[in-house]
Amino acid sequence: MNEGEILKNIDNKLSAIIALIVDYRERDGKQVDKSVVKTEVLLKDAGLSAVEIARLTNKKVGAVHKMIQRSKK
Repeated sequence: MNEGEILKNIDNKLSAIIALIVDYRERDGKQVDKSVVKTEVLLKDAGLSAVEIARLTNKKVGAVHKMIQRSKK
C-alpha cells in the first residue's frame, strides 16, 4: 500500500466514525426503527468497502451486499 492509499483508507474510516456519531446524535441517542437508516448504508456512503463493513458489523459480506442493494430500491 502506498502513502496515498493509506491516507484514503484512514479518511474512509474516520468518515464512517463521523457518520455513525452524527446518526446517533440526530436521533438524540434513542433507538428508532432500524429500517430508517441501515448502518451498512451509512458506512458504505462514508467510503468503507463491504468487507470492512462486514468485519465491523459481524455479518457476512454477502449479507452486507444484499442490504446495500435493497436500500437502493
